[in-house]
Amino acid sequence: MNESELEPSRVVLGVTPGTSREDLKKAFLQKSYALIRAGAPEEERERLRVAHDTLVAHLDTEEQRQQAEALVQAETGHEEAQIARLESAVDEEFPEPELSPWDPRSFDSWRINAFAPPLVALLAIVMQKTILGFLLTGFHVWVHEFGHATIGWLTGHRALPLPIGWTPIAHEKSNFVYFGILFLFALMFVAGAREKKAWPMLLAIGLALLQAFMTWQLPQTTAEMWIAFGGVGGEFYLAAAMIGLFYFQFPEKFHWGACRYLFLFVGAASFFETYTFWKRVKHGDEGIPYGSMINGEEDAGGDMNGLHDEFGWTQHDIIYTYNHLADACIVALLAVYVIFALRLDKLPARLLSGWR
Repeated sequence: MNESELEPSRVVLGVTPGTSREDLKKAFLQKSYALIRAGAPEEERERLRVAHDTLVAHLDTEEQRQQAEALVQAETGHEEAQIARLESAVDEEFPEPELSPWDPRSFDSWRINAFAPPLVALLAIVMQKTILGFLLTGFHVWVHEFGHATIGWLTGHRALPLPIGWTPIAHEKSNFVYFGILFLFALMFVAGAREKKAWPMLLAIGLALLQAFMTWQLPQTTAEMWIAFGGVGGEFYLAAAMIGLFYFQFPEKFHWGACRYLFLFVGAASFFETYTFWKRVKHGDEGIPYGSMINGEEDAGGDMNGLHDEFGWTQHDIIYTYNHLADACIVALLAVYVIFALRLDKLPARLLSGWR
């Protein structure tokens, strides 16, 4: 019964909401004796009994409801305690295996962080210098094409990097590309937040801001210039990223603990090939690679031709810009290597733990 239905009975007995069972009985007896002394009709005394019985029945119902709720809460608490004990027992019986300091999948081993990347990179360089180096040519070309494509995507253009030395890029901008890439950055941010890793979150925010600027603020001519630059540029910054990401953990479903060695190997081979070539160009041992891979040196639509003829870059600008980019990538890779080999990445956590 609701409060509006109970109120007439309370008025008859002269009680208020929250009156106890004992107070109800006391009020009923007082009112009943008063009616008897006054010689009140039987109807009034019956009305008094009905009011009393109604309020007592309401109290019984409330007590039963509270007892049922308490029982449910007790059972729930008991079940949760049992589950917690079972989980604890499972964890004790089947503890999560700790990787050996020499396990190649380990991200926390200073031995892996210090020795594995140089050894894999050295192996890639040796292979690049042997007759087997041609096996890496396709990967190198694809890194070049992804260099064009990444700038195209960041500037809001459709781009399809093909491993045949060609990346078709749409001239007009596409909202589908912009919001599709932004969605991927959002997924990276959410994954970092769920696993409590700051670097994916910061990287996602930085790339999203860069994408917004390059898509909506960068003039079309400037965007086309950076797309042309991004082919060889990607051979540096994408290859360096493939090397540097060796130290960063991704969600388990990527199996990054093992896959990162392949990316490191390909990235190191590609970076070494490009780095040494442009150093030879700088010293006059090689010429700027005008033309394109598909149509040869006479192709006026090549990347270097575009930078020189369409966008006014001098040969000095081309040579020294790529060499400066190469040196910047080397410095960045050395910094990442030192940080993780010396476990400096763990320093903030250790300081916070000691402060607490």
